[in-house]
Formats: sequence, structure tokens, C-alpha cells
Amino acid sequence: MNHVVIKVACLEDLAEILQLQKRAFQTEAEQHGNYEIEPLKQTYESIVSDFSTYSFLKAMCENRIIGSVKYRTSGDTVWVGKLIVDPQFRRRGLGRRLLTEVEKSNSGAVKFQLFTAASSVQNIRLYESVGYGICKRYNDEGQAGLEMVEMVKIKRY
Repeated sequence: MNHVVIKVACLEDLAEILQLQKRAFQTEAEQHGNYEIEPLKQTYESIVSDFSTYSFLKAMCENRIIGSVKYRTSGDTVWVGKLIVDPQFRRRGLGRRLLTEVEKSNSGAVKFQLFTAASSVQNIRLYESVGYGICKRYNDEGQAGLEMVEMVKIKRY
């Protein structure tokens, strides 16, 4: 993974990021037996709309996007969303690197917040390994029967 470079994504990257997102979330859909999850249904117009309020990072390997994450800052809080890694590149530390870059880009932030499915054990394990903790469980209003967890990391200075 030495040849992976993390950069700020631009508008022209969104179509490729959306395609990667749909590939990456296939495993989540399979795990939950639900192919109607929002990341699989998101449209190009919707991700372009997200780009107006979120910053996106991309992980590049040989001119191909193999990972991405979006984030939005509000005061001293950073909301992290849609951390995705190409299934062929998983378990190599790329998700951890993307999260680290979000933190570096927001060095003054105190709180980092994200959400994931409660049954996504690997995701939760990754987030806990970098300092996030589960602070709340709830049912996703848009997805009947899908329990979610809110996870938070508080930076101590």
C-alpha cells in the first residue's frame, strides 16, 4: 500500500467515487440482506449536492480511486461519512489512513462523529481501534429493521 496517495477529491472524481461506493456497499447489503440501503441508491445528482456541503478525500493507486471518505465541519465537530474502500484493497490499513487524514485536515476539531450499522462488526472494530466509541444505538428511520450506532471520538489536547 506504499503507492497509495490520499488527496482532496474534486467534482470530476464524483462519478468514480459513486461507482466505488456502490461496489463497496455491496458487502454491507449482503450482510444485512437489504439492497435498498441509501449508499446503493444514491444518485449522481445527490453526490454532487453532497459535494457542496462536504469535503471529500480520495485514495489513489495507479490513477484509480480505491478509497474515499467525506466529512463536514460544524464548529468544533467533524461529521464523517461514507468511508469506503475498494473490496480488493480492504484489510490493508486504507480506511485507517483515510480517517487519519480527516483528523489531520481538522486539527482544531474536538469531536469526530460517524454512524454505521450495529451489525457491521468490522466497521465498528476499525472505528474503535482509532479511538471512537459507541454512544448511541437507534433504528434507522429510512430503513426498517436496520439498527445503527452513533460513534464519537473526542480529541484531548
